[in-house]
Amino acid sequence: MEEDDYLYRAYFDFTGMAGGVNDTGQGLLFVPLAQDEESLFFADLRGNIFDNSSAEGNFGLAYRHMIDDQWIAGAYGFYDVRRSQYDNIFKQGSFGVELMSIEWDFRVNGYIPNLKQKRVDSLSTAYLSGNNIVMRAGEERAYWGTDFEVGRLLKTFDNMNVDAELRGYVGGYYFDNSAPGFKEIAGPRARVEFRMFDLPFLGNGSRVVLAGQFQHDEVHGSQGTGLLTVRIPLPGNGDSQKLTRFQRRMVNPIVRDIDIVLNQARAPEEHAKLQLTGQMLNDVTIIDANTVNAEAVFNAAGSDSVVLFDGAAGTITTGTGFVFNNGQLALGGGKSVNIVGCTTGAVTSFSYGSEATVIGGNAAVDVFTMADNSSIVGLNVVGGRNGIYGNNLSGFTIACNTVAGAFQDGVHLEGDTNGNITDNTFYDNGLPTFNDGLEIENFTGGTISGNLAYDNEYGFYIQTVSGGTISNNTAEYNSYDGFDIDEFNGGTFTENLAQYNGEDGFYLDGDVNGGVFSNNIARHNDNFGFNMDGMTGGTFSGNRAEDNDYAGFAFLDSVTGGTISNNVALRNDDGFYFDDVVTGGTFTGNIANQNRYNGFYFSNAVSDMTFTQNSAAHNGVNGIKFDTISSGALISENTAIANDDDGFDFTTVNGGMIVNNTASGNLEDGFDFDDDFISGVFSNNTSIGNAFNGFDFANPIQGGTISQNSAQNNSGNGFEIDVFSGANTATFSENSATNNAGSGYNVISGTPQNGVGTNTGSGNGSDDDF
Repeated sequence: MEEDDYLYRAYFDFTGMAGGVNDTGQGLLFVPLAQDEESLFFADLRGNIFDNSSAEGNFGLAYRHMIDDQWIAGAYGFYDVRRSQYDNIFKQGSFGVELMSIEWDFRVNGYIPNLKQKRVDSLSTAYLSGNNIVMRAGEERAYWGTDFEVGRLLKTFDNMNVDAELRGYVGGYYFDNSAPGFKEIAGPRARVEFRMFDLPFLGNGSRVVLAGQFQHDEVHGSQGTGLLTVRIPLPGNGDSQKLTRFQRRMVNPIVRDIDIVLNQARAPEEHAKLQLTGQMLNDVTIIDANTVNAEAVFNAAGSDSVVLFDGAAGTITTGTGFVFNNGQLALGGGKSVNIVGCTTGAVTSFSYGSEATVIGGNAAVDVFTMADNSSIVGLNVVGGRNGIYGNNLSGFTIACNTVAGAFQDGVHLEGDTNGNITDNTFYDNGLPTFNDGLEIENFTGGTISGNLAYDNEYGFYIQTVSGGTISNNTAEYNSYDGFDIDEFNGGTFTENLAQYNGEDGFYLDGDVNGGVFSNNIARHNDNFGFNMDGMTGGTFSGNRAEDNDYAGFAFLDSVTGGTISNNVALRNDDGFYFDDVVTGGTFTGNIANQNRYNGFYFSNAVSDMTFTQNSAAHNGVNGIKFDTISSGALISENTAIANDDDGFDFTTVNGGMIVNNTASGNLEDGFDFDDDFISGVFSNNTSIGNAFNGFDFANPIQGGTISQNSAQNNSGNGFEIDVFSGANTATFSENSATNNAGSGYNVISGTPQNGVGTNTGSGNGSDDDF
């Protein structure tokens, strides 16, 4: 057959269905792939969207053939993919055969999915069964099955302006999955369709179908569904041809179940383990306020045991404290914890009884004393000497507890500590003894994360950090420091918050010698945001200090190495303050804005360090202030903008390189040199639009190189130079002064050894060159 003789054209069907298990919208694309006078090979592509947020695609190929111009026989196969309302993906193959005439329809379909279960954790449940905590996992499975139907033409409507007919269908369906808890889905189905063809406003090949369907099964009950389908023929060969009633049957949509049949159920009971630690939850011992000699009962449960503290009978009080065995779990009642099925891996929450509060009645005795690999989860611990105590612990977990009112520390861990402390709250601890919410002697590994410490004397106190991760903790409203660390030698300290504490947000009493200290925030603390001792190595990066009463970042001892980068100081006293010498390290990408005094203040000598790409803006005094620049220092590519005093302020320069920096819009000098310029390189710096001088050398220039600097549009002089000393060895060359209100070059006395006559300018109030 030539293309011009093709009878059958592509079309798009849109169907809306309402009233069944789900309301559904379906798009169907019918695409002829090959055809002749008696046969048609075509693709049937469908997309379904359901009102429960699930969706499905069906991708089919089909073949139909006319027999003696009376019957049409067809066969087809589909590949189906469904995303369920629980975001599980199911796939199946489906197939079917059909036999149609003008009056009759006969068809049968089969469906073969992947039968493997998929988890539905939201349907899982957990409970105490006997003395074991067990769960039944929620799961979702696809059903294999079949359906069939017989249809007959009931009536034609020859008196209408369009071809119309009424058809009726009866049939049944059977779907099943043999897994426990999954019932078969089987029952009868009936449907009636009123069809209109070749509507004038849609053209030849169009169709509108109004249908009603009823089915019943034991799982879904009785379901009545209304359907509306509109067919839009697509452009192509055969556009103008109107099909006969028999030919129309060749392009009838394949009738099949619209979706992969799914169901949900709970699996049989299985043993469970605590997700947090992986501990099996078998042979549970329950302690409540009525338990006689509860401390002995706890200890007698033995190693790797599970003890559940239930607060239903009231507060549990101890005078002698609970002492853990190795691997023992103390689990608080009334709080939800996640558990994992040992067979299915399903996750669900478990809670039993009422929230448990354990009070330590003796201020000389710890409420809980932990052991290696032990865990305490979900308890309220009040009073005692320490709420929770341990010595040289490893493999332990302290999680989801509230610890309050301890005489000394909420949690006190001596010796080397390697374990996990997560999602706890510590408050009102150490008030009589000036102690802490959490105190650790030496943190060597593990995780301290998600904890909150408030209204303690100190929030978190760790003597030495040499490993592990300390992250996402908050210290607020503590009387003294939020976080107090004596020495930081390794590990990661990141994304912690210290706010509204009575002294420092973060206080590091010893040097930072290694590790990563990053992305922490200190704000609204009554002393320093970050009060650091010194730094010999490691990375200090991405931290923020905002609205603290003293300096945002203060380094009170020497800095000899490490990297200080991408930190931000806003609205503190000094943004960054360095009290002692800086003899190494890299300072880059830091920002100091809107601080009350200096953005950056190095109050002692700097040497053999790199200070690059930092910026200071809108600070109350100087943007960047250095006491003494010595050999090996590189001050490069920094900016100082709109500060209330000088952009850059240097006391003495005796070596090093100050290059490619920019000062603009400052309310005094762009670059101010308060004392002698003895040696070093000052080159390619730019001073623009400052309220006083572009470059102000208030004391003798004795040596060094001052070259290729540019002073533009400053309200004073471009270069203000007090004196080139009589025996100087200075080079002052190739500088430029442009459009300054005063002199381009105002040299009070003296001459540099080199460079006179190479300095240029224009548009200044006077002295355009030197």
